[in-house]
Amino acid sequence: MKFTGSPSKSSGFINFGCLGMILCIALLWGGVQGIYVALKNREPLKMTFKEYAEKRPSAEWVSLSKAQLNLVNSAYVTSRFNDETKEVYIAVEAVGDRGEKPAFVLLASKDKALIDLMTSNAAQLNALKSPAEMTPELMNSLFPEREVKGLVKFGIDATSKEREKLTNLDLSLADDFIIISDGEQPKLGGSVFSLAMGLLLGLFMIRRASKEAPTPPPAVRPPDLPAIS
Repeated sequence: MKFTGSPSKSSGFINFGCLGMILCIALLWGGVQGIYVALKNREPLKMTFKEYAEKRPSAEWVSLSKAQLNLVNSAYVTSRFNDETKEVYIAVEAVGDRGEKPAFVLLASKDKALIDLMTSNAAQLNALKSPAEMTPELMNSLFPEREVKGLVKFGIDATSKEREKLTNLDLSLADDFIIISDGEQPKLGGSVFSLAMGLLLGLFMIRRASKEAPTPPPAVRPPDLPAIS
C-alpha cells in the first residue's frame, strides 16, 4: 500500500512562487519594454516601403506608404475551438513588386476586413479549374495597395516559436524578416501600469517568502556530565 502525505504550506508556496516569478518577470519585462518603445517613438516613422526596406531603420513604430500586400505569400491562424481564422500573416512589398524577392516584412493582422478578403480570394482561387480562368480583377485583388502602420515585434512580443512556425511554412521570407503588428501603437499608460504591478508582485513574494520561511528547531543542549573525582 502506498501512502502520500498531504501537501505542506512550503510546497504550496514553491508552486505559487514559480508561477508568481514567471508572471513577475513578464510584467516587469513588458512594462520596461513598453515604456522604452513609447518614449523612443513619440510619432510613427513615416516613409515609403521601398525606403524602409533599403534603410531598415531601428524605429519600432512605423507608417509605410506605397506598400502592397501579397496575399499569395501569406498564412493564417485558426482558433483552437473551430476553423475560424483569427489572424493572418501577409507579406508586404513595394507597389509593383509582386513577389519578385523574399519578403522582408510580414504584417500580422486581426482585421476582419482583411481576413474576409483573404478568405474570399482563397475560395475564388480554389474554384479555378485552370490558370487560364484567372481574371485581371482577381489577380489585382491578390496584391491590394495599403498603408502599413503598426509596431515592429521585438523582445517579449517576438517569440522564437512564432518565427519558427512561419519559417517552416511554404512562404518566401528573407532570413532576417520582421513582423509588424497591424494598427498597434505604443501604450505608455499600460506599460507603466504593467511595471508597477510587476514591482508590487515582486515585493509581495519577497514578504511572503520571509514570513513562511521555516524556522530552525531550537538547539538542544547536551546534558551535563558528572564530574570525575
